[in-house]
Amino acid sequence: MFQKFGDLLSKVILLVFLSIGCTTIHYQSNETIPVLWGSQKELTDETKVVLGKKDFYLWGLYPKSQSVFLDDEFKKVGLQKVNKTVIEEFQTVLDKIKEYATLGMYIPKRYKLIGHGKKVD
Repeated sequence: MFQKFGDLLSKVILLVFLSIGCTTIHYQSNETIPVLWGSQKELTDETKVVLGKKDFYLWGLYPKSQSVFLDDEFKKVGLQKVNKTVIEEFQTVLDKIKEYATLGMYIPKRYKLIGHGKKVD
């Protein structure tokens, strides 16, 4: 009876260990274009979505943090001013499988940036 409880306990501890990661993605601006959080109707011509991915290793310990520069990402898709910015972080099912299969040695994190703004003329 205690052996079965010990096996169950070890599996629960392993699952908890695999679910805890130290990944951090910093979203910032280097001020090449204005990136605003609020809504300004005169700035909104178009909505753009940017998808990206950052990889972490060794249970999220390397690199300690990754940076995403919002203005550079939105500038790549043709916006010169951005407002109503939305940031979402997520993992796909395949990302989770990779994380569990490598016991946390590799952790892919994806992000989605949504910005409403003015197109480059």
